[in-house]
Amino acid sequence: MDQLSTNLTAPILSADSTLFFSVYGFGWGYCAFALPSRAVCEQLGAADETAKQLMLAFELGKRKILHAVGHKALPRSGERLTLSAGDL
Repeated sequence: MDQLSTNLTAPILSADSTLFFSVYGFGWGYCAFALPSRAVCEQLGAADETAKQLMLAFELGKRKILHAVGHKALPRSGERLTLSAGDL
């Protein structure tokens, strides 16, 4: 995946504080991801699991997220992939 032409959608916070977002790029389409709040706190520096902290950490950690996504095998089935703290 070419990170220069890869884009992230704005995250959506689920009821269990997981961030849902998509990554897309010209020529390969969209892929959906889930990022648990624990991983956001551990690897992206969110101080706690409040919406404000999780969203801020996501914005500041976009480069790290894109790097992690670039190393994942993308499914062809359309299922949502969960990124772990180890992926980041």
